[in-house]
Amino acid sequence: MRPILRTGGLALILVATAVQAQSDLPSGTWAIAKAPAEWRATIAHADLVVVSLHDALRRELTHALAQGGPAFAIQACHIDVAGLTGRMRGPARILAGRTSDRLRNPANAPPAWAAPVVATSGVSRLARDHDGFVVDLDRSLGVLRPILHQRMCDSCHGPADRIDPAVRAKLAVRYPGDRATGFVEGQLRGWFWVEVPKRPE
Repeated sequence: MRPILRTGGLALILVATAVQAQSDLPSGTWAIAKAPAEWRATIAHADLVVVSLHDALRRELTHALAQGGPAFAIQACHIDVAGLTGRMRGPARILAGRTSDRLRNPANAPPAWAAPVVATSGVSRLARDHDGFVVDLDRSLGVLRPILHQRMCDSCHGPADRIDPAVRAKLAVRYPGDRATGFVEGQLRGWFWVEVPKRPE
């Protein structure tokens, strides 16, 4: 059985199956399962950042849903990721965020190193088909890990005809170019990305 990293109600699937063959990836990009052994510690460091972001977002979302339901919870996904990474990184220079090939917030566009992989990720929308990728950035590594769509996200990201009209209205005002709906449980909705130094600073 493939390993799955679970953190409460949401899950970040870390499977060892990649849709793309290594030869199909951009230069300097590796499927994590095939990454050079000397990168393992740095990838593990990036994964800790991903789990921290994932857990913080889950806490914010759960709290907001309990307080005011889906329409109120929209603001929870607007969480300050830069602030979160600033609190967790200590002396190391770490950058992190979320992105997708179907964006809701244009500010979440992928960094340049991640864009080629993110652009082709829609080939398979099943999250189980994506382990993650690592990109050699010279002194740093860029790591991408998949975001799994779960039922608790349906109220804002599920099929458009099942989203409450009040939620759709708020999304239309806040995100007029929204493309992040229509997902069903188990699909790949996007990516957490992290840039972390290869050696501690």
